[in-house]
Amino acid sequence: MLVHLHQYREDDATESVRGDGEVAPDRDDESYFGTDTPGEEWERTEVGGRTLQRRAVTREGVTAVSLPDLADRAGTDTPGTTIQLRVGGESEYVESAELVEVTDSDPEPTA
Repeated sequence: MLVHLHQYREDDATESVRGDGEVAPDRDDESYFGTDTPGEEWERTEVGGRTLQRRAVTREGVTAVSLPDLADRAGTDTPGTTIQLRVGGESEYVESAELVEVTDSDPEPTA
């Protein structure tokens, strides 16, 4: 399956976003998120009157998507929740994410 998510963060969003909308993070993506994924750049967005950073995350070859109970989201300030993706037999967790779209790249025909 092809999975498309939006991931959010508030980590110094006001200070680390330049006026032209380009993000200048204070650390690299791999040390912050545990993975270095080129092409998934952060952009500034307004959510509920607050400036946050958002990026589009796309994963191919996903075999399962797990979402936690919405009650587990209590107490978080950023949109989204932690989403678990199964890719190639491994689990990947994407924090503060919202599911945008899931597409089956090879759907079975219906009779």
